[in-house]
Amino acid sequence: MNFLIFAFPVVAFFSGVFFGYSICRKEDEGKNKRLWVRMERRNIMRTINALVSAIDFKDHLTKSHSDKVRQYAGLLAEKMGVPKEEIATIKEACQLHDLGKIGVHDYILTKAGKLTEKEWNEIKSHSLAGAVILKPFHFLSKVVKIVRQHHERYDGGGYPDGIKGDDITLGARIMAVADSYDAMVSKRPYKDPMSIKKAVEEIARNRGKQFDPRVVDIFLKVQAENPELFKNIGDKYSEPRPKE
Repeated sequence: MNFLIFAFPVVAFFSGVFFGYSICRKEDEGKNKRLWVRMERRNIMRTINALVSAIDFKDHLTKSHSDKVRQYAGLLAEKMGVPKEEIATIKEACQLHDLGKIGVHDYILTKAGKLTEKEWNEIKSHSLAGAVILKPFHFLSKVVKIVRQHHERYDGGGYPDGIKGDDITLGARIMAVADSYDAMVSKRPYKDPMSIKKAVEEIARNRGKQFDPRVVDIFLKVQAENPELFKNIGDKYSEPRPKE
């Protein structure tokens, strides 16, 4: 009996130590796994962003396009009251939205003249191609959806799936306005930049057609209340063209 009285607390003590060690070890393993996942994700994103930068650098006229679209879309999403976590996803998708153009011939991306039907179809393939490239990375599942849908139209006339209205994810509807605005006010091999005033009018004209009316209304409100906001973003990322 005396032995049991002595042994019980000793056994209980070492059992507690072992149990505590097991918990700490599991916690350490969990922390190490989470750290490894974060590092892996960071390395994957660095690689993907390097590919996006390579696409933007193919033509100095489109350099920083993804950065500007990210900022425009982030601003619109914020003004619409979109949750911060979703805004981060939208901005990440904007940074990667043209990744699929890595499979488009350079001469098409920089062509000064009108595209042939075959060339235009190759350009149109980039949103689906980008989604396919990103699909294996499960942590980018929400980003993949936005990338795939960013050229869908609110009236159903877009690509690649021809979906319409609220069937298009909100991030893609926001990006559509941001992407189109930057394309219009930027110089391209096939066109001179459009004035901000004309670009705003063009977006307003396509309210409910190409673009979600709610996103357009926020865009127009921002332009009316503080027209310098979008201009400042564009100026921040713009660089003088190299001398011919």
